[in-house]
Amino acid sequence: MMWRLFFLLPIVSVCLLAGSTENRQQDEDPNPFKSFLTPQETEFIAHRPEFTVCNVKQARRTDASLDLVNLLTRHTGIKLVATSPISWQKAMQKLKNKTCDILPWATKTHIRNMTMNFTRPYAHIIRVLVSRREQPYITDIGLYQDKIFAMQQGNYIAALLKQHYPKLRTMTVENTSDGFERVLEKKAFATIASLYSVGALFDNDRMKELKIAGRLPPDFNDIVSLATRKDDRILHNILQRAVLTTDQGSVSRFMNKGAIYTYEPEFDFTQYWLISGIVCVLFFVLFWWNRHLSRLNYKLSRTHTELKIKSQLLEVLSITDPLTDSYNRIKMDRVFEQEIKRSTRYKKSLSVIMVDVDYFKNVNDKYGHLVGDRILQEFASTVKTHIRANDVLGRWGGEEFLIICPETGINQAESTANKLRQIIEQADFSPVKNLTASFGVAEWCESDNQESLTAKADYSMYLAKHQGRNQVCVSTKS
Repeated sequence: MMWRLFFLLPIVSVCLLAGSTENRQQDEDPNPFKSFLTPQETEFIAHRPEFTVCNVKQARRTDASLDLVNLLTRHTGIKLVATSPISWQKAMQKLKNKTCDILPWATKTHIRNMTMNFTRPYAHIIRVLVSRREQPYITDIGLYQDKIFAMQQGNYIAALLKQHYPKLRTMTVENTSDGFERVLEKKAFATIASLYSVGALFDNDRMKELKIAGRLPPDFNDIVSLATRKDDRILHNILQRAVLTTDQGSVSRFMNKGAIYTYEPEFDFTQYWLISGIVCVLFFVLFWWNRHLSRLNYKLSRTHTELKIKSQLLEVLSITDPLTDSYNRIKMDRVFEQEIKRSTRYKKSLSVIMVDVDYFKNVNDKYGHLVGDRILQEFASTVKTHIRANDVLGRWGGEEFLIICPETGINQAESTANKLRQIIEQADFSPVKNLTASFGVAEWCESDNQESLTAKADYSMYLAKHQGRNQVCVSTKS
């Protein structure tokens, strides 16, 4: 009888372990993020059975796009499916045609920003030059403008390179693998690709004839975000919060592994069939003690996760103007300090643009403050859409806004202000008609600090107001 009891002990231990695991899973809430979703966002997710990821083909792995979005949104409760692997051009078209909803690996540009929303970037990827093995290291691509460089079709970097290297010769390829082939066939001198894309391709023996022969300057890094359509505003807000609260270390590990994102396999309980009766008795003691510690560790881990998410959200709120979703004075002061130090050290240009909505008091008096608040929101969104990615917009007070323009001279800043003035004048801010703004432009010089620079811009804006409004004025007087 005793040997039968010892034989049954491993079976009983397996059943108890499975039952306790199930109970613990029921006790655990798998989605600590859900407490930070608004009721509207929760209802939006509940009514959408699934969201489709535009599965941009990656050399590393065909399902890399889906794995990446799963990693970034794992706490949101969103259910994801993916399209078949497609090129970047086809992925952009599918997002536009509403046959997919989330586009990863997207870089924000002025043109794309017209039709898409972009989250904060989740990664900066180095762009490298891949050439034949005998090619010496390429220190400056500008020295090889007579050579042909292969680039992926639809990549925005082509236009950026043409601005810096007007004589650069390029040819388009569908994907990174095709670029390698053109170099091997000597139809191209080198191919330009992200460091993330090229690693796995070198596993092929034929590719041993190639090497990474250089890299582009940091200004050409691939700054990637999650993109959605403009009309998917709620989805964008959910993804934005998901990216902000995702641990950057997990994203870095994902990129370093070449988008191979796996989960730990479940423990193989068949080994318990081989455990002797005495080991089973010891196992029961250890199991119950371990279960007790696991519950305590889970509660501690959950509390830590919630505190971390709240801390990250509070940090975002602390630098954001709650009405216009632009930066507040605290953030603008920090940016001012950084940019003035950078301009002083590297002898770079720096300009600021002060903007004030004309006759805004009349808007509040005539239509009420609720309409006035909505007009300010639309006004800030319009300005933000039509400035460069490295320009910084903040609410300076009331209906005044400030734009900090790094590496920008006075003439370029004046041109930007005039473009914004025309766009605002022609925009529809219903029910208000003919909404205009006055602009003051000033350029930093070595004797300036933050106060003197903003004073010059404020004085320029005062001149624009005094001379009739809806115009741009430039002044160097403090």
